[in-house]
Amino acid sequence: MKSSLLFLLLLLPAGCLHASDQAIVDNCRAGGGLTVKACECVRSEMKASMNDYSYDAMVLLANGRDEEAGARLNGLTERDQVAVAGAMMTSYAVCGRSGGENAL
Repeated sequence: MKSSLLFLLLLLPAGCLHASDQAIVDNCRAGGGLTVKACECVRSEMKASMNDYSYDAMVLLANGRDEEAGARLNGLTERDQVAVAGAMMTSYAVCGRSGGENAL
């Protein structure tokens, strides 16, 4: 019993740290007034156009974990930071213009 409780307590912090990419869709809807379909397209486009490290930084940022996201982004070269910003802006432009029909 004690070992089961200890195991659950060890898992609890890991579960609390989970960040979902659904927050990208939620933030897009709240801030941009785009449709759910368009915001799901934004998430898909961002995921497809960024490497996992950069995309994870966007997920952290969308989940309000600004310090962690900033640390990740600051670890990128200036060129890579510009590429991430460009990929994000392009995702919004493409998906906003198409109404989300480009969703992967």
